[in-house]
Amino acid sequence: MNSETESRLLALELQYERIEKKLDRILEVIDKKISKSCNKMSSHIDFVENVYDNVKNPLGFICNKVSGFIGSGDNYSLDDQKLGH
Repeated sequence: MNSETESRLLALELQYERIEKKLDRILEVIDKKISKSCNKMSSHIDFVENVYDNVKNPLGFICNKVSGFIGSGDNYSLDDQKLGH
C-alpha cells in the first residue's frame, strides 16, 4: 500500500474509534439516566392513577350534591370526558 492509502486508512480507523466511544457514552446515558427517569415517572403515573381511582367517585358525589344545592342541573362525572361540542 502506498503511504497516502495508509494514512487515509489510519484516519478512518481513528474516526471509527471516536464514533464508537461517543456511541458508548450515549448508550451509558440511556441505560443509567434515562431508563431510571422513565421508571420513576412510570411509578409516579401509577401512583396518581391509583389516587384518582380512589377519589373520583366521592368527589363526583360531592360535586353533584353541591350542584343540587346551588340549583344547577349539571351532573358531574369524573370519568373519561371527551372535549368537544
